[in-house]
Amino acid sequence: MKSAYIMQKEIRESILTPKGFLWYILTSIILSVLSYLFLTNSELSLLDQGEMLYLIMNFITALGVLIGLVFGADAFAGEMERGTLEALLISPVNKMEIALGKLGAALTNWGIILAISLPYLFVVGKRGQNLFIGIGYLAVLGTLLTIIFSAFSMGLSARIKSMKNSLIISFFLFLLVGSPIFLSTALRMTWFGKFLDLINPFADAINTFDSVVIDSQNFSYQAWRIAIICGYTLLSLWFLKRSVSKLEM
Repeated sequence: MKSAYIMQKEIRESILTPKGFLWYILTSIILSVLSYLFLTNSELSLLDQGEMLYLIMNFITALGVLIGLVFGADAFAGEMERGTLEALLISPVNKMEIALGKLGAALTNWGIILAISLPYLFVVGKRGQNLFIGIGYLAVLGTLLTIIFSAFSMGLSARIKSMKNSLIISFFLFLLVGSPIFLSTALRMTWFGKFLDLINPFADAINTFDSVVIDSQNFSYQAWRIAIICGYTLLSLWFLKRSVSKLEM
């Protein structure tokens, strides 16, 4: 109940604000441009519906991860720099409840982004046979990735107590985990590329999208990647708990 109060507070202060709405407007604009290019560009329109859907899903997932990292970096370091952390710590809400409330707000943010993206997914993938199952995997894995990267960024924010440094590390992490999008197929097929894909939860997610949407493979092919993502989820929550337990002014 106390976590729900913190979550509502975070939604009012971080999501229902001009800056929060700006994220959603930019999301809509970028998705509109991508969808338009996929459907009208002479070269991109040659892609089949599954490949278009897969690429859009990758972008939505990357955006969710990025916003989760930014949201997490502000969670405690931002409160400290604004001088509002002390009021939170002396309130009748323990540190983990504060963290869970902020994490709940980050998940709400992801839910809004997913809802915004649905019309574009339907437009781009309307003739694809794996549209609905792809959206299902996007919803589940996107939620887990939001937990992973938001919780890690929040834990980092609680430990280093500097929003600037938290953001720098978070952006570096985003570039690192997002590298599979930028690496060539040939490089990803090397032992290094395969190893990077294996230990990277973001890569596990986009490889799952590829397997489901393009290759039409069933759950048994995805289980080990999903298990790795679930393992990272538990690890990130443990890191968040350890970090906030040591949080002091």
